[in-house]
Amino acid sequence: MNETYFEIRPILPTDKIQIQVGLKMLSPESIRQRFFTNKKEFSEKELQFLTEVDQVNHLAYVAVHHKNGNQLPAGVIRAIKRSDLETHAEIGIVIVDCYQGMGLGRKLFEEVAARAVAVGITHFYGDYHTSNLKMTHLLNKFAKTRSPLILKHTGDGFIYFEALLKN
Repeated sequence: MNETYFEIRPILPTDKIQIQVGLKMLSPESIRQRFFTNKKEFSEKELQFLTEVDQVNHLAYVAVHHKNGNQLPAGVIRAIKRSDLETHAEIGIVIVDCYQGMGLGRKLFEEVAARAVAVGITHFYGDYHTSNLKMTHLLNKFAKTRSPLILKHTGDGFIYFEALLKN
């Protein structure tokens, strides 16, 4: 069986090029669902924000696909603590289209959740567009090993979610 191997690790400042390449690998629909706009590339300031993280207040992990001696970006997840409530972190995730549906999103969620609990984060929250059914599916899978998921339609085409993290 030809199994796909992903390395999941904390993001590094040296991942800036990989992040830019990963954005170019996304379909227009995946870009719209993640960034809510038509994003073509990241600015230097954005790349700095995305890759130069402290892994305490801003957690970020990258999934890399090792294939034929190359390392291809496959996905990124991040959790950023709220300044007014440090037990809560906004979560964002993106998986390159060709790797969607392979369980990578759930693995990234579990990896960042373990680190989040270690730094005092008890809740993940965020929002996504109602058309993003893959995100609903991913969140429901993640919640099965945790507590019930709170989902609220915000009335503007988005769904707000909150998940309690348990050890």
